[in-house]
Amino acid sequence: MTKNFSLSDLKKAVSEKRQEELKKEAAIKRQELARQEQERREQQKLEQQKRESRERLAALENSLRREEAPAGEKSFAEQMKGVKKLEQDKIPQVTKLMDREAALKLREMAEDEKKEEDMSFFSTAGMTFVDPAGSISYRTPGLQYGIFRKLKAGEYSPEAWVDLHNHTVENAYKDVRKTIVRAIRKNMRCILIIHGKGEFSEPKALLKSYVAHWLRHMPEVLGYHTSMPWHGGAGSTYVLLKKGDLARLETREEIAARR
Repeated sequence: MTKNFSLSDLKKAVSEKRQEELKKEAAIKRQELARQEQERREQQKLEQQKRESRERLAALENSLRREEAPAGEKSFAEQMKGVKKLEQDKIPQVTKLMDREAALKLREMAEDEKKEEDMSFFSTAGMTFVDPAGSISYRTPGLQYGIFRKLKAGEYSPEAWVDLHNHTVENAYKDVRKTIVRAIRKNMRCILIIHGKGEFSEPKALLKSYVAHWLRHMPEVLGYHTSMPWHGGAGSTYVLLKKGDLARLETREEIAARR
């Protein structure tokens, strides 16, 4: 037996179907709005991170200018706001109050620095030239991947930096080496090397390739990776350093205190 549908039944069915379609459209719209809101929040977070990174880099630039500024200007604390100063002295100061063991250690560090500076790192034999716009990356076998991942993501704020623009290869090596030695003495863990992309050098990426080569042979380096865009991107490199003697001693004391 065939059931007959009245006009009101047909209208009701069409209305119900339309309501279902409207509900589906509303659900899709809500999902789209939620997605857009999430993207907006992520973009705001990224912009905030960029602003903070630019502020930290500006603070580092001010710290280097402050070292050469005349007396009478604002205090170091006012200018730096917590950023550690990288001293320009290269001769360790040994005072009368310094014990014999500490004095010998500083002397050994100075001798090691001189030996490193005298090493021949200026030959291209065995060196791999990198892509000017590409990334360079390296980590020692003992470095935890989680720590290296944070370095790659720019989560370690550079505490010092060196700019190699307009440097010869020899002067670039000396500045990189001095910066790392001084950073270790100051118990810094992360520095930034600005080498440029080298798109117009001959051969291309000359300094960038040398930096990647040098860092692999420096015992203080745990790893390095091309920096995030707000720190220079392919033209700069984050370098993660080993802990200095003082930092290692403090760590041992903290572990002993927990036991």
